[in-house]
Amino acid sequence: MTGYGDRCMDHVGRLLLLLGVAAMPWMPVTTATEPDAPEAVAEIDVHEPEAESPIEPQVADPDEVDSPPLAEVAEPPEPEEPAEPNPAEVVEPAPPAASPAGPRFDRVRATIDVSGELFAPAGRDAVPVRRPIVVEGRFDYLEMPVTAAEEPTVERRYAGAAADLRIDGELQRLVLNDDARVVRVVLRGTTPSPHLEEGFLSREEMDLLETPFDPMLIDALRPTGAVAIGDSWEIGGDVTAGLLAIDTVESGGLEATLEAVEDGRATVMLAGIIDGAADGVPTHVTVEGSFTLPVESTADGPITLTGRVASVAMTVRERREASHVAPGFDVEARVVVARAAADPAAAQEPAAATVVAPGRRQGVGRPGLVWQRDAAGRYNLVHDERWRVIEDGTEGLVMRLVDRGALVAQCSITALPRSSALSPPTIAEVERDIERSLAGQFSRIEHASEASRSDGVRIVRVVTSGRAGDLPFRWIHHVLTDSAGHRLAVTCMLEEALVKRFGTADRDLVDGIMFPAVEADSTPETVGAEGPPADRAARLPTESRTP
Repeated sequence: MTGYGDRCMDHVGRLLLLLGVAAMPWMPVTTATEPDAPEAVAEIDVHEPEAESPIEPQVADPDEVDSPPLAEVAEPPEPEEPAEPNPAEVVEPAPPAASPAGPRFDRVRATIDVSGELFAPAGRDAVPVRRPIVVEGRFDYLEMPVTAAEEPTVERRYAGAAADLRIDGELQRLVLNDDARVVRVVLRGTTPSPHLEEGFLSREEMDLLETPFDPMLIDALRPTGAVAIGDSWEIGGDVTAGLLAIDTVESGGLEATLEAVEDGRATVMLAGIIDGAADGVPTHVTVEGSFTLPVESTADGPITLTGRVASVAMTVRERREASHVAPGFDVEARVVVARAAADPAAAQEPAAATVVAPGRRQGVGRPGLVWQRDAAGRYNLVHDERWRVIEDGTEGLVMRLVDRGALVAQCSITALPRSSALSPPTIAEVERDIERSLAGQFSRIEHASEASRSDGVRIVRVVTSGRAGDLPFRWIHHVLTDSAGHRLAVTCMLEEALVKRFGTADRDLVDGIMFPAVEADSTPETVGAEGPPADRAARLPTESRTP
C-alpha cells in the first residue's frame, strides 16, 4: 500500500506549489499507539476483493506542453536590502482588489524553484527521516474577471502548467490535464480557491495550481495613500497569510518600502519575518524581494501607487514542523510572477481536450470540493477539502479530517467483495460484524438506520461507542451497496469530545461516493449541494466556525 508520505504532502504544496504530490514511500505511517490514531478501525466483513486491472492515469508529456521556458518570463531586478523604515511614515496597505467592472485580460507567467529538505518523525527517540527535495514549476495562462460572480472570481485558461519534482534524486514530472485547463478561481477572504465549472479537480491538480503570491492578491501590496521614496507601509496579516498560503500569522509581518521611481515604473522592496501556523503546527517564514508597478506621475514628492502590480520576484524561506497530515520541511523558494495586459482577441475558446484524467467526476463544481478516484476504478469520490489523504492503495483509502489545524476524525474506505444485489447486508449483519471487529473496545450501539439514495445505492449506517486506550471514542460505520452488488465499507472514528464539531461530515462524505456502474447515469441529489462554510476565509487567528 502507498504509505503516509505519498499523499500527506498536499498542504505543503499550498505554499510551495506542489510538494503534495510526490511519491515518498520512505515516510512512516502514524502508529496505532498514538492517541490520535487508536488501534482498532472496524473492518466489516472485509475479504480479498476480486482482482481488477488498475487503471493507470494518463499524464501528458511536459515537453509537449506549450509552456514558456524560464528565460522567457520577464523577471524584475534582483532585490536589494530594503531601506530602514521610518515609523512616522508608515502607510496603511490597500485591501485585496476585487475584479474591476468591464472586460480585462491579463497574460500571466510564473515560475517557482524550490530546494531544501523534507523531514518526518520516525518514532519515539528516533532521528527524523530527512530527504532532499527540488521543484521547478512553470505556468502560463490568460486570466480574465468573471464579473457576474458574487465573490471576486477570475477565469484562467492555461497554455501550460507543469513541474518537475525530485525527491531524494527520484524525478516525477507533473502536467495539468487538458480537461482541467479552464479553471475558475474564487477569492474567499484572502484564500484563492480553484475549481472547475462542470467537474472537480483532484488534490494533486489543486496543489499544482495554487502558488504563493497569487495574482489575485498581489495588488493588495499597494499602499492606500500617497508615498514618497523611502516611505514604508505594513501589509495586513490576513493578506500576508494569503500570499504565503499559511493559515494564520501569529507574530511579525511583511513591510514594503518604495525604493525607486524611474521610467514610469515604481520599484518596491518587500521583506519580513513571520511566525504563524499551518495545519495546526508552527511555521517560520522569511521573505525578501521586490515588486514593480507602473506610475504616471513624474513630479517630485509623494505619489499614489494606483497601477496594478506588473511583476513580483520573491525569495521565501520556510521551516514548518510536521503535522497530522504532512511532513515538515525546511526549504527556500524563488517565486517570479510577471503580469501584462493581453489582447481580448487572445481569449479564444480552448481547444477540445485531448489528454484527460480518466473517470473525472462531472457535475456543478464549486470551491472547497476535491475529487478522489480509486486507482482500481471501484468507486469515485468528491469530498470536502478538509479531508486529507494519508494512505491510498489496493487495500483501501485512509483520510483525516483537519479543521483549522485540529485533527477531528479519521476515516477508512474499503472495497468489499461484490455481493448479490438481491441480498444486500442487513442492519443486524452489519452490527454483528462491528461487534466482532471492535472486540475489546466496543461498548454499545448508539444508532442504526438504513436508507436508499436517489441513484439506487442502499446505505446501512451504524453508530457505536467504546474506548480506545484511555479515551472514549465513537465509530460511525456505513456499508454502501449499489444495484450491481458493488459494496464499500466507510468507517469514521473520532473522540466523543469532538462529535459536535464533526457534525454531519460522515454523511457528507458518503453522499460524495459513486460506484462505476451508476456514475454515468445518475448523481445523488446531495452531491453538489451547499456544503460547509469557507472555513479558511479568515486568515487571522480565530475560533472555528464549525459547530
